[in-house]
Amino acid sequence: MAAAAAKGNRITRELIRKRAEHNESIVSTLEELTLHQEELVAIDPVLGSSCRKLKILYLQNNIISKLENLHHLKDLEYLNVALNNISKIEGLERCEFLKRLDATVNFIDVDELEESVAHLAKRLHLRELYMMGNPAQLNWPGFQNYVVARVPQLALLDGVEVTRSMRIIAERQLPHLRLELRELAAQKRAEKAAKPPVEEEKPFDPEEATPYTPEVRTAMYEEIAEQKKEEEARKAHMLPRERNAAREQQVAVAETRAAEESGEIRQCNQGKWEFHFDEATKPGCLLLDVAIARHLDSSLIDLDVHPRYVSVVIKSKTLRLKLPFEVQADDAKAQRSKTTGHLLVIMPKLDKDAPPLFTKKFTDAPKPTDATLAAKKSSSAASSRVTRRAAPASIGSMLLADAKRPPTEADSMTAVRTTRRDDLAPS
Repeated sequence: MAAAAAKGNRITRELIRKRAEHNESIVSTLEELTLHQEELVAIDPVLGSSCRKLKILYLQNNIISKLENLHHLKDLEYLNVALNNISKIEGLERCEFLKRLDATVNFIDVDELEESVAHLAKRLHLRELYMMGNPAQLNWPGFQNYVVARVPQLALLDGVEVTRSMRIIAERQLPHLRLELRELAAQKRAEKAAKPPVEEEKPFDPEEATPYTPEVRTAMYEEIAEQKKEEEARKAHMLPRERNAAREQQVAVAETRAAEESGEIRQCNQGKWEFHFDEATKPGCLLLDVAIARHLDSSLIDLDVHPRYVSVVIKSKTLRLKLPFEVQADDAKAQRSKTTGHLLVIMPKLDKDAPPLFTKKFTDAPKPTDATLAAKKSSSAASSRVTRRAAPASIGSMLLADAKRPPTEADSMTAVRTTRRDDLAPS
């Protein structure tokens, strides 16, 4: 069994916290805990030390072989250890308020029954006991009367109400039942001593007829535990990988800057960001407006301004643009709009008298004639009776309008790390 115990699952604080979701995962004030069907091989000390306020504990359908480490659970009222490998009831000395114990379908036999019942007799608040399916209950007809006589505080035994007449009959038969039980216990001990040692464990075969023993149950539950672990590992492998945006940004910035240091200056727009240049808003300067989502954290933006190019790493994606003329990188500024989220890079020109390259030419409109004015007047009169829907502005015009609007103190904030370099030769 020791070898089997090493293979099974254990009670851990993480498991308890996982099963305490109904109590907001607070372990110290937990009053009810369900740990059934977890393939547990033992009651670990962490249970008692972490959950001292427990009143209801479900441990059924595991492969626990011994009741132990329950001395901290003084408030425990209901303990369910059905369908386990328990062969003796013990370890309940400090559970003073225990009212209900379910030990259905375990391995409590006649050789351990006397000590088990004596242990239960000292639990003065015990009212309900379930031991159906144990070898002692199945193989000894005197089981019910013996337990009723030895544990007088019981009100229910295996779901049957203990009446006054049942108790009187059981007390009369107790001397005879005690002698009979001791004889059966001696025979059972001799039988177990003469039994050959358990052979090396074989893989559990559900098709093969096997006796119902603790060893068989352990092998079966170990196989179930392995199948569960494989299924959990398969599901975990299929889950999307958790991304660390800050770490990815740090790596991308380091790689981008290293490539630029080596002289690899190529224009790129990995994030497909919309951008445009503007020289008309602020004469003598080149403005770069990059349309970044408003909710993107500014910590995921890294800006590097050089005399002949500008490089921006936005959420691990690089936007690198060569400039048409040289700028003063040391005097460059970066602003982020609070309303739109756009990044505005202001770069003073090295040659402030250079003619602008990013401008729009407007032709002079001819002076209207009298006929033209008359036609326009009649057209406006007709349009007053007809509702017309204006065409939506294009994205480019909106970007240009936002860039031309002078940034106010409320709209802009310096939230982008800017690195300026002018020691590299123009590309």
